[in-house]
Amino acid sequence: MKKLLTAFAFLGTLSFASNTNINLQITNSTIGVYAESGITQNDIKARGFFLFNDNSNKYNFYLAGLKAEGNLIGVDIQNLKFSLIADFVHTKNNSAIPLGFGVFTYIPNISVPVFIRAEAEYAPKVLSFDDADRFSRIDANIGYSPITNAEIFAGYRTLSFNHNYNSAFYVGLGYNF
Repeated sequence: MKKLLTAFAFLGTLSFASNTNINLQITNSTIGVYAESGITQNDIKARGFFLFNDNSNKYNFYLAGLKAEGNLIGVDIQNLKFSLIADFVHTKNNSAIPLGFGVFTYIPNISVPVFIRAEAEYAPKVLSFDDADRFSRIDANIGYSPITNAEIFAGYRTLSFNHNYNSAFYVGLGYNF
């Protein structure tokens, strides 16, 4: 409970920042809380993710990091937004500093605002600590924005320290402010 309250306190502080996205990801055995917030005018965002795992054999997962996107990284394609990612990830006995990339786009030429979002990260042995020899994360989702600041989505994520930590399809909802 203490960890969950810490995550919500973190999300509360982000609510006072501009350009903030908060979403909730739900599976049958996990609840994920993700938040990102703009910290500069140049598309640099601070981000955090907390995955509460109901499985007694697995520990909770934490992610904190930075994401640079859009014109800041020199890639500006009309309908695509690319991003570079640097995070710190942690479970009870594993830690890593993965580097990765992401992509976000709205599907053009349809009457409803449908988006696709995907990220991939990897940390080799030199960027993995504690008991981890490597880390990888893939997260992709497709969603719909029923109103300007809200989103409903479904996706798939896989997290792996040396072996599979969590792979699951999830549904979620989010809010941008």
